[in-house]
Amino acid sequence: MLQIEYTNKPSVTTLKAALKKAAANGETWVQLSWGENQITIEKTDGLFKWFGRGWIGRNGGQDLADTLNK
Repeated sequence: MLQIEYTNKPSVTTLKAALKKAAANGETWVQLSWGENQITIEKTDGLFKWFGRGWIGRNGGQDLADTLNK
């Protein structure tokens, strides 16, 4: 479980880098937040896929999860 809170609006590059680093470290649940905006990414045991929900700016959780599924 990893939670990251940003004080400034993160770019999509920053969000992707944080998720890739978390996945490389074996995390299966990541929450990224900026103010009231939040993205949660989870990896399921049975499907071995990442699923995301929520938004930060124009960046959607499932769109970011799909980058990890490639």
